Amino acid sequence: MWQEERQQKIRTLLAAYGQVSADRVAEECGVSRETIRRDFVEMEAAGELKRLRGGAVPVTPEDPAFDVRITQRLKEKRAICVRALSLLHDGQTIFMDGGSTLSIMAEEIAGRSGLRDLTIITNSLEIAMTLAEKPDEPSRGFRVVLLGGDVKHNPIETYGPATINEIQRFRADVSIISPWGIDLRGGAMDHYAHSAEVARAMTDNAATRIILADHSKVGVAARVAFCAIEDIDYLVVDPKARTIPAFGAFADAVPGLIVAE
Repeated sequence: MWQEERQQKIRTLLAAYGQVSADRVAEECGVSRETIRRDFVEMEAAGELKRLRGGAVPVTPEDPAFDVRITQRLKEKRAICVRALSLLHDGQTIFMDGGSTLSIMAEEIAGRSGLRDLTIITNSLEIAMTLAEKPDEPSRGFRVVLLGGDVKHNPIETYGPATINEIQRFRADVSIISPWGIDLRGGAMDHYAHSAEVARAMTDNAATRIILADHSKVGVAARVAFCAIEDIDYLVVDPKARTIPAFGAFADAVPGLIVAE
């Protein structure tokens, strides 16, 4: 098979499945794995794909700014967060990372959950301010811990070695994380290494791991993996996730898959 035919086959498989292995392409094209690896290198240099170990994924645009993401798929995110509330209980210690879905989750915990005596540990200034008790409101008994570290904007959150060290001081009952994407091979993933490091530390130091992902994130690979699919206790998605071709495989891989109807 000619090189352009092979590369068109790679484009077709990426469009259909969102990722492709070198072994699969080599078998379908009747060439060696090394030949396909060279195709991947050439296509990555042309900006058509991103190589991963043993395969490739499509090139994705940079993660939109937080003030853009906070306006996207609000109905789905709200439904996911409302459903996730049922997994929480009074008196728990909870890790929450930054991000648009977690900002909505903080609103739900603060305003509608009826939960009390929580300890919320977060690297997000917005989440900390949402959950911190106000002088003119009845006490919920919340304790809010804002993790120290280097500070970035959009959203305003802490990251880096100091933040990771602080996370490792705690043993939480629950971590609630919203990834950039989640797929069967890589698990929960983030677009940025600094965000993935925070998410990994939170999931590693929590007894129960909850992942919140609207349908646009399901079956999507990102740059940096932080939680393997088999380590996820609950994956909460919206009903549109059922249209993803791999949805049945996700249900098999995560016994705690919940669709927020």
